[in-house]
Amino acid sequence: MLRAGVLLLVVALSLAAPGVAAAGSPRPSHLQVVAHPDDDMLFMSPDVPLAIRAGARVTTVFLTAGESDVQPQAEYAASRQAGARAAFAAMAGVADEWTRSVLELPGHRLVEWYRLRQRPSVGLVFLGLPDDNNPRSRHALSRLWHEPGHRERTITAAGSIVPPTSHDRASVIECLIRLRETFAPTLIRAQDPRPDPRYQQQWGSAHDHPDHVAAARFTETALRATGLPLLNYRDYNVADAPPNLPERVVADKRAVFARYAEHDSQVSLGEPYDAWIASMRLRRPPGTRWASADGHVQVRRNELVLSRSGVESVVDTPGFVPRDGSASFAGPGTIVAQERDSGAVWLKEGPRSWRPLGLPPPRNPGVDLGPPSAVPVRDGVVVALRDAGGGVSVRTAGGWCRLGGNDVGDEVSAVVGSGGAVHVLAASRSGMLHWRLTAAGCGQQVTSGERPVGAIATTSGYATYRDVRGDLVVLAEAAGWTRVRTIDARAISDPAIAPGPVLAARNADGLLVIYEPEGETTLGPIESQPALSPDGDQAAALTGDGLVRTFRVP
Repeated sequence: MLRAGVLLLVVALSLAAPGVAAAGSPRPSHLQVVAHPDDDMLFMSPDVPLAIRAGARVTTVFLTAGESDVQPQAEYAASRQAGARAAFAAMAGVADEWTRSVLELPGHRLVEWYRLRQRPSVGLVFLGLPDDNNPRSRHALSRLWHEPGHRERTITAAGSIVPPTSHDRASVIECLIRLRETFAPTLIRAQDPRPDPRYQQQWGSAHDHPDHVAAARFTETALRATGLPLLNYRDYNVADAPPNLPERVVADKRAVFARYAEHDSQVSLGEPYDAWIASMRLRRPPGTRWASADGHVQVRRNELVLSRSGVESVVDTPGFVPRDGSASFAGPGTIVAQERDSGAVWLKEGPRSWRPLGLPPPRNPGVDLGPPSAVPVRDGVVVALRDAGGGVSVRTAGGWCRLGGNDVGDEVSAVVGSGGAVHVLAASRSGMLHWRLTAAGCGQQVTSGERPVGAIATTSGYATYRDVRGDLVVLAEAAGWTRVRTIDARAISDPAIAPGPVLAARNADGLLVIYEPEGETTLGPIESQPALSPDGDQAAALTGDGLVRTFRVP
């Protein structure tokens, strides 16, 4: 009887799965894949609750039971599931009442699927693989990832209505593909597949919880080929950067986690959870220079896609496969991008062929280079980025030169100042780093007392960043690159800036807000940091339907 009911349910799901509506507009459907029952509420919040409040279909897949070495394991796994349900009910603002169903996945594997009764568009799926710290299945998820022939048996939570099953590497990937087909997401969220090795040394070569890394790599392998937006979120190492969420957002996030903690005897509302609750950071933020006067550029399915006036075309990249999030404009008709695996920089100026600019020293294959920021100058293009040493390097006509620094976080920004001098600005844990390039091609450091919590955006004569309160700070070259304005924005993204200055950021309600000298305008919900066109008359951002949309600035 149970089997027949499951088959009917699977057929119904296939028929009802959201896709492209008749009018051609995708229904927002967001799929999170995480390792443990508290990972999304810690590391992907406020994005997940904002999606729920915006009415998107939101489904989280938990790969492990999270049972760790706590006994009895079945009861502890069940309590963590109960905690996740309580937290998601709190995010949705409804009673903690759920409908439990069974999904059949490839290989006749059965998993539990919970849907909120008052918000059935919110769902949780539990695969039940062993936790990394299970004494009988040490490093289970990591071994499944690294050893194709290895098999693991699932953990059955107390009160479960599905029997245990077994998985190998291929079956985990197949199940994720089937779940993607079932829920038809327009946007996918995952954990960090390659944590920065500068941080979290206590985790050894993984530099994070091994389950986080394995879950992210399974998700990347199973779902990246779809071409859907895949947002990777930093995990434990957000504690190694300044907190970046406004007080109100932190309070909401803490209240949700408190609902979870009521069920999990192993967590608390103190450290280290406080540091994770106070931040949310993407592994590779999109930056702000991918929008042009008539469109935008992005990497999708390993191709560089240029959109102009709503018409998309693929820009050939002979000699390299472009990296997601690395493409940006360095001026009209000039594009800079990175090679997918090495991070090497490539430059295309107008109709000319792509030109390799190589890699700056030091060389460390284990460290991702930051995305390039490029500006046109009299004798070519200057490129600046975070290098493999965690500092800042620039590429001029004379080659690569290391400016300095060792703890740079996000995107580096280059801007041409008055008199043609190039300024390079970057954020580190100790504050803003600032160099003025010299005639010799390298830079002279400029003292700064500014303390950004994320990437600094620049335009002619101005720079802006987000501070620890979520305020947007505006710096002016005419004032010696010191602050001339502070905007009470409660921003949850780093800002973009255009001449005026015109600023754009995502606020605590997930809305795109434009800030101009004469006031501010709210334009609509977005999913990540926006970009502004060079003239500031258009903003572009990823939206919940998985599309990059352009907003006209009034």
